[in-house]
Amino acid sequence: MTVNTGFNLIDEPWIVGLGSDGQERHESILGVLEHSPHFTTIGGEVPTQAFAITRLLLAFVHRALDGPADQADWEKLWAADKLPMDAICAYADRVRPRFDLFDPVAPFFQVAGLQTAKDEVFSLDRIVADVPNGEALFTTRSAANLARMNPAEASRWLVHAHAFDPSGIKSGAVGDATVKGGKGYPIGPGWSGQIGGVLPHGEDLRQTLVLNLVAHDVDTYVRVGGHDDVPPWERDPDGAAWEERPPRGAIDLYTWQTRRVRPAGDRDGVVGVVLANGDKIAPQNRHGLEPHTAWRYSEPQSKKYKTTVYMPRIHDPGRSVWRGIGALLPSVSGRGSVAGGETQRSLAPGVLQWISDLASQGLLPETYRPGIRVCGIEYGPQQATVAEIVDDVLPVSIILLRADRPEVGKTAENAVKDAEHVASAIWLFAENIAQAAGAEPKSGSGDSARERLYAALEHPYRRWLASLVPGVDTDQARAEWQGLISEVAKPIVAESISAASPSAWVGREVRSQVVNVALAEAWFNAALRRALPLAQHHFSTTTPKEAAG
Repeated sequence: MTVNTGFNLIDEPWIVGLGSDGQERHESILGVLEHSPHFTTIGGEVPTQAFAITRLLLAFVHRALDGPADQADWEKLWAADKLPMDAICAYADRVRPRFDLFDPVAPFFQVAGLQTAKDEVFSLDRIVADVPNGEALFTTRSAANLARMNPAEASRWLVHAHAFDPSGIKSGAVGDATVKGGKGYPIGPGWSGQIGGVLPHGEDLRQTLVLNLVAHDVDTYVRVGGHDDVPPWERDPDGAAWEERPPRGAIDLYTWQTRRVRPAGDRDGVVGVVLANGDKIAPQNRHGLEPHTAWRYSEPQSKKYKTTVYMPRIHDPGRSVWRGIGALLPSVSGRGSVAGGETQRSLAPGVLQWISDLASQGLLPETYRPGIRVCGIEYGPQQATVAEIVDDVLPVSIILLRADRPEVGKTAENAVKDAEHVASAIWLFAENIAQAAGAEPKSGSGDSARERLYAALEHPYRRWLASLVPGVDTDQARAEWQGLISEVAKPIVAESISAASPSAWVGREVRSQVVNVALAEAWFNAALRRALPLAQHHFSTTTPKEAAG
């Protein structure tokens, strides 16, 4: 009897799929692709695992289909009830040997025989993102849970490490000429950790994968599938030595080998890991290759490199996704030229530009409502630790993305600006009251009031955004939104006034003028009228309680 000592990711269940019934199921690569219409999304121990594994699946399907070549090719995939499994299975047969987690020569996403000069093997917290290195008390995992891991979970963390591993000092691998004193010095986080991940979602996993299959012929804004844009399982196995090379396309970036890794163990369990530096990559001007992030013009970087430089827009855990919606929308930050030859300040994610193009050609119905999922990591000092994981989904009407229908997207962006203007006014109002009571400038009262406003607008904005559908009167929608902001702001202002001390009502001289509660309120009301001119003409039956709901 032959004993199975390997663990092949093409055939063995290791991917967590969330079913339409809300249940988790573990599937192999072929299994999750075959059953993709029955899954809503990919799951995992942390949200960033789902992002990394979804990109791995995209690379696999792109290579299996050698496409889609163009929009016509894509349309066939979209119209089908399932993915083209005959082509996918044929490709799996060709590359199957490279997907064995414990292959002695070319293990999946690893370097066979990787070792340090002292032949050390380290604990699994080196690749587990929810356990800070050296801080095992700050986790829900037990020590026993980290002592041994089944190969399915180890596979998920292996994919995640290449995508999101923090920077910092790594093990010095034998054969790496850059090692000094037995240490591999920092080269930066994994590639996905250097971007603010943006992944459009469909009604099920099949739709999500197809939406993200950008055609090969749109290389004006994303290069996918060139002759050299191949994943590591189609290249010679990596050795311990690494290089700083330019990425060759989106597939290359989906599977970028940021680390050199060797898990220690076998099919019965992984008990440790060797984690060393892999291929170094810098984020400047990758907007023509990386479709899953928005981009911003960087003046400091442009001066440094003496050319126009765009950097990925990293997610801020303290800022909800809706507050940065303008940077995501091709209708606002599309990949076209700016009038007058000015530098474009923002570039929408290439994958959303792709969806905009599909919608403009009538290949996606106007009633379609994809979700925009943002996912990423905020790192700690020197990007050496995981500080916080960002994960959010913003459902939008397809019309918001269409670059040929910019008025709706601009209405959504202008609504955010309305909220920002009121947030500035409420910040000043709260600071004025605090200083009237004797506080020093920038007391923190303004920050607290501003964040309360944004928190109160979180759900109302999402509901209002959902109302921006084909045929919407954008002027009326903007007026309704301004009226809603006004209603939401009122109880926050009232609470601040109610909590004001007697000394704040009397007031004191601040910046050469007397400030008290009554004046602060009058100034705020004037600022509110300036910020929300349309609200003055909009009759709203929404109560403050309903608006904040």
